Amino acid sequence: MRVMLMAGLLAVAGVANAGTPLPDGPHVVTSGEGKVSVAPDMVTLHVSVTKRNPIAANAKQEADQAVNRFLEALAKQGVENADITASGLDLSEDTERADSGRRVSNGYTAERSIEVKLRALDRFNAVLDAALTAGINGFGNPTFESSRKTELMAQARALAAQDAQRKAEDLARGFSAHAGRIYSIDSVGSSTGERYLGRGELGTVTVTRSKTAPARYLQPQIEYRERVQAVFDLQR
Repeated sequence: MRVMLMAGLLAVAGVANAGTPLPDGPHVVTSGEGKVSVAPDMVTLHVSVTKRNPIAANAKQEADQAVNRFLEALAKQGVENADITASGLDLSEDTERADSGRRVSNGYTAERSIEVKLRALDRFNAVLDAALTAGINGFGNPTFESSRKTELMAQARALAAQDAQRKAEDLARGFSAHAGRIYSIDSVGSSTGERYLGRGELGTVTVTRSKTAPARYLQPQIEYRERVQAVFDLQR
């Protein structure tokens, strides 16, 4: 009877991940999920500058000058060097073949990428304006974040553990048993995502170069998710 009870609960709860230790006696395996949503308080900007010139050194110099102007502007905004990444350079020649088969050069392209972490969203507008003024001409999607990520992931993990235990107790109760001592716990995985709320709930960041032409950036809620798998002894 005890063997049948264990088999029935495992069929409902699912088989443990490979490598997860299982007890010899009756047990139940469950997985739990936890999620915490918050408004972001930081943003990472992904920008780049691309310059073309018939001379490779000139293309690089023009890109470097735009980056240097932007870095100077960031310093004035109080952005720390530790929050800036601007070390990469991609320099390439644009070539083609003429009808005669002769190789023809159309000049050189120099591209540099910059990532900037802003720890205060109220600087968003000023930094984007500074990038445009400096000659930055490539803008990727901003990545919104929370400075409390470690704390929030811990909260999501605790919720996942509670969810796994609740499921184990519900399953055991259906077979006139109850979940006993915890035998093993595994972290199945964690993730971070963005979620846009409904109208009226959506936060925005307004970006403008003039008072007559504002632009709105949608500010999502950040979701921190955690999944765990747990094995409990069964007791009758």
